[in-house]
Amino acid sequence: MRIISILLPLAFGLLTACSSDRNDDNSPAGITSGSWRVSTFSERGSDETGDFSGYTFSFAENGQASALKSGASRNGTWSLNNNTRFNIDFGPKTDANKPLGELSDNWKVISVNSKEIRLTDDNASSAEFLTFTKN
Repeated sequence: MRIISILLPLAFGLLTACSSDRNDDNSPAGITSGSWRVSTFSERGSDETGDFSGYTFSFAENGQASALKSGASRNGTWSLNNNTRFNIDFGPKTDANKPLGELSDNWKVISVNSKEIRLTDDNASSAEFLTFTKN
């Protein structure tokens, strides 16, 4: 019984010490280096990728995002939480803010690596898919 009372706290300490593997530091897998383009954006089966033609995106370590097209820059924010949620905010989803407002969402991560970020909307009725590809 005495051995269990010694080993149990030790095992608990080892398990909780490993919790630093979470990936919520806004710089996983090379996302913050280089620039990105939208290679897929579809909503309800309609391919709207062309709306983002000419845009390049960057994601800074401090959570700032930028979209650049023809010398004009638009700032926003981003975060990646536990490799399950990719939050982007370029302002409201209104006609006046298209196409960048369409990206504003708390996206569900399909996959993230240093070359591609694949996302989907958690609202199944919108059937939105978004892929950023490294330039």
